[in-house]
Amino acid sequence: MARLVEFVRSIRRGHRVERHSPDSYSSKLSSALLVLNGQINRLKNKYAGMEARGKEYFERCIQALQAGDEGYAAIYASEIAELRRIARIVLQSLIVLEQVRVRMESLLELREIIGLAPVLKGLLERVRSEIVNIVPEAAESLGSLTDAIDSLIAGSGMVANVPALEERPEELSDEAVRILDEARTIIAQKVAESFPDIPTLSPREKMVYNYISSLPEGSVLEVEACARALGIPEGEVEVALRKLEERGLIEVSQSEAT
Repeated sequence: MARLVEFVRSIRRGHRVERHSPDSYSSKLSSALLVLNGQINRLKNKYAGMEARGKEYFERCIQALQAGDEGYAAIYASEIAELRRIARIVLQSLIVLEQVRVRMESLLELREIIGLAPVLKGLLERVRSEIVNIVPEAAESLGSLTDAIDSLIAGSGMVANVPALEERPEELSDEAVRILDEARTIIAQKVAESFPDIPTLSPREKMVYNYISSLPEGSVLEVEACARALGIPEGEVEVALRKLEERGLIEVSQSEAT
């Protein structure tokens, strides 16, 4: 950042600069931040809604598995997979926009918009293209936000031609790539927590689960009887019971697995 600021200052020493009013610059930047904050909140609400729907589908999927209806379970599993795909896009866009906001807020003090403009505009365009079919209203507002950044460049006083900026695009590109990489790292864990995988059962687990489902309500499961009925070792029954409990399909108490 220090190198970038020094680079911009060196450019300014070699060109005539006409500065606009500081109040005008701050006003335009504040307006741009209001637009950006609005779209951040819009994406937060979108993600929260998807998260709630994913939780509902997950519970219905578990209920379908518990009822032995694998057809309905598969339908809900497909819906969750699609929600997870879209959620990754929304969450990454949200994280990137929050990074853009941090940098724009710093411009209220630094007033060095010309150096950061390519990074900010590149990130905004990337987000806009990814959410245009998911949250079209937000995408439209982000398009106007890039225009606002152009206006800020003009308002900062950099009215002269600055060809030197084209000579070092890799530094600006690296900054944008770093922000995107950080976002991807965060979303991997967040999406996994918000949209957990649907439990899949091994053949042994299905056998034990079907046996449990066939028992009269209120019955106590006897591991020895289950193993004898299924023709498998007791140890495999106990392993299957632990797996089924981990997947949330059954609850095992000390007195049940006897």
